[in-house]
Amino acid sequence: MKRDRPNNRVDFQQLVDQHLDRIHRAALVLSGNPWDAEDLVQETFLLAARKIDGFRGDSTPYTWLYGILLNIERRHRRRYGTWRRKLDTLYQSYDPRSHAVPSAERAAQVAEWKESLWSQVARLPDAQRQTLVLRFSEGLQYEEIAQVLSVPLGTVKSRIHHGLSRLRQQLQADGEASVLPSEFIEDLSYAV
Repeated sequence: MKRDRPNNRVDFQQLVDQHLDRIHRAALVLSGNPWDAEDLVQETFLLAARKIDGFRGDSTPYTWLYGILLNIERRHRRRYGTWRRKLDTLYQSYDPRSHAVPSAERAAQVAEWKESLWSQVARLPDAQRQTLVLRFSEGLQYEEIAQVLSVPLGTVKSRIHHGLSRLRQQLQADGEASVLPSEFIEDLSYAV
């Protein structure tokens, strides 16, 4: 028997209007490209539309949406992991003397992404990557991240600390130690 809870009812169109941009930005950072981000956003809101009556109001609507987005992104990452590794291998082995030349625009996009800080974040383990995206791309507080990921606050702090430490190591190994933004460094000392 389904009980009517008028206080927890959420207008779906209002939910979309209020949170589409933030969910899209998070999807873009998580996926690394606008095409996959669009797919993630569409799937997030489709699933949210199907499950809107199940929203209990235990969290804010945007933390609920982030949780949906992260679950969908995890599924995509597992499903397309092999395909992406093959594509990366193909790109890494690209020989400019061959006749298969990528467009200049595509090559520039890939090069720009590979050089960006977020490409380094994308190399982190899923738990650390998701936590850093929610903290630094989406600006969520530690407590909100704990709600989205359904983990204790201490786990969030640990993931941020270890993720930032690992990110710093990756940047140093690539000779880009000065790229780590100051807000990352501040959180590194706080999240101990």
